[in-house]
Amino acid sequence: MSGADEKPHPRRRSTRILYRVPLIINIISDSEEVSWEPVETVTVSKHGAMVRTRRNFKVGDTLEVRVRNKDHMARARVAWVTDKGEQQAFDLGFEIIDEEGFWEISFPPDRWSERVQPRGEGL
Repeated sequence: MSGADEKPHPRRRSTRILYRVPLIINIISDSEEVSWEPVETVTVSKHGAMVRTRRNFKVGDTLEVRVRNKDHMARARVAWVTDKGEQQAFDLGFEIIDEEGFWEISFPPDRWSERVQPRGEGL
């Protein structure tokens, strides 16, 4: 495949790290029926996470995300869904909408957001 055929990958807004957090998720809707699904994060970033789910959510769905056994929640938007090809197995990426610092951890600096100065520069 030539370089001209390759599509550029969009830059990530922040570094992803492997971090397991037990969550429950549910789609926010006008329906009174509430169906929470227990999931666990695979990776997290400052802006969201990837989880494995049994439900096939749609891109753009708004979720309520809660940390299990804690009074900690946020709204999130489904950014992408990948069918794993197994019965009821989907990888889902979501973006946290309204809760800065939801994960309550410190993330490493973003590789692309901090310019490294060569030695001797700026002296």
